[in-house]
Amino acid sequence: ALGYQSVWIAEHHFNDYGLCPAPQVLAAFLAARTRTLRLGMGVSLLPLHHPVDLAEQLAVLDVVSGGRLDVGIGRGGTLQDYQTFRSERADARLRIEEGIALMRQCWTGAPFDFAGQFHSAERLHVRPRPVQRPHPPLFIAANSEDSVLSAARLGLPTLSSFFVPVPELQRRRRLYRDTARAAGRSDDEIDELERRSGGMRVVHVAPTTEEALRATEPPFMSYQRKMSALRSDTTGGNVPNSFDRSLLRLRTFSEYLADGWALIGAPAEVRDGLQQYFDATGYQRVLLLMALPGIETPLALRSMRLFAEAVAPAMTGAVSAQRS
Repeated sequence: ALGYQSVWIAEHHFNDYGLCPAPQVLAAFLAARTRTLRLGMGVSLLPLHHPVDLAEQLAVLDVVSGGRLDVGIGRGGTLQDYQTFRSERADARLRIEEGIALMRQCWTGAPFDFAGQFHSAERLHVRPRPVQRPHPPLFIAANSEDSVLSAARLGLPTLSSFFVPVPELQRRRRLYRDTARAAGRSDDEIDELERRSGGMRVVHVAPTTEEALRATEPPFMSYQRKMSALRSDTTGGNVPNSFDRSLLRLRTFSEYLADGWALIGAPAEVRDGLQQYFDATGYQRVLLLMALPGIETPLALRSMRLFAEAVAPAMTGAVSAQRS
């Protein structure tokens, strides 16, 4: 055991970027083979699901895992996803806000009525109830400004992707705090929400910087080309209108590293870079994307071991593995 606190599983459909359309199934598999590892939905695409159905599945998962579930909610997904599952991308944020309210009602363990713009229910009594009270911890994927605003109004911590550079995260940190304060939350409450928030970073640790760069540049750039194509206008990608599309411009490997998209190097370099990331963002959680498609498995496993042994012990935050 290397000491990682949680694993986060992303929901993706119909593309090579992510090969797990059913993260709850994979999480149940992992729950049966682990005892303390927390299991994160990173993230579930709520607009593609009926909130009651998703709430039931997640409640069962929280029960079978003994209360080890964390639930990230997002609206990412291609145009094909939305068309296939008969949902409207234009309504995605509203569907998320209403869906979260409905899911929370499902998890109370009591019968309830619900009347929303997209869903309604009468005397609905959802069973089983999750182990965690009042429900598993919720997070909002916040890769656009309006998602940050929504999370702040709802009083939920955020999860950001690696393609949001640190200066932009700092700007959004101020925006989140101002919006949460305007919604009536105290500074202590906001501090706690900020500490619970987290972000993803591509991380690779090797004995030397040269080895780390050599191992990761080809798969990292291949990954970025796929991501750029996935989010392009021509493929109907998953970028909301409010998203700064300049963040998705295909760059050189050195530009990505300079902007903080990835932490790649020897243990001391990664340790320093990660501490700077924590200090700049206020996060105490980072999701590590360590097994990029195309990277050799022995090198990815070595990176995980080196991170656990030579980087994590000096960190003040929590580290988790991300499976895309």
